[in-house]
Amino acid sequence: MGINSGYGDGYGHGDGYGYGHGDGYGYGHGDGDGDGDGYGDGYGDGYGYGKTIIILLTKRSAWTAYHYIKESGALFLMRDNIKVSVGETIHRDNIVMCESGLHASLTPKEALSYSPKGAVLTKVKVWGRLLIDKDKLVSTHRKIIEVIKN
Repeated sequence: MGINSGYGDGYGHGDGYGYGHGDGYGYGHGDGDGDGDGYGDGYGDGYGYGKTIIILLTKRSAWTAYHYIKESGALFLMRDNIKVSVGETIHRDNIVMCESGLHASLTPKEALSYSPKGAVLTKVKVWGRLLIDKDKLVSTHRKIIEVIKN
């Protein structure tokens, strides 16, 4: 097993490195036990890159993630032109990776590749229904908890 870094009470498994988030939820990057390099869910089942893991998290078990968003005065402008503030919970029923929902990444480095020009990095909490891919996720709920100036 590789190095695991945990947030909350979660555990990540897989050959490589893993992240655990929330209460008992997690996934691991690396070789896993499945079909080659990929993700292992919280129990080490492997999935190949490009396959999406679906999980449900309560607000209490929310994961910390990172998201770049444009500033609009004291508020922030989402890609659908809706303005939001720090601490405001945003909800979207429909989530489709790269199409709809509330996107984020588990590390600032992963989030950077999805940063629109002129955006600032924010630390967010995500929960509800999540689709997790190689370097990003989409959720039904997201809340900005901190602005990290670049």
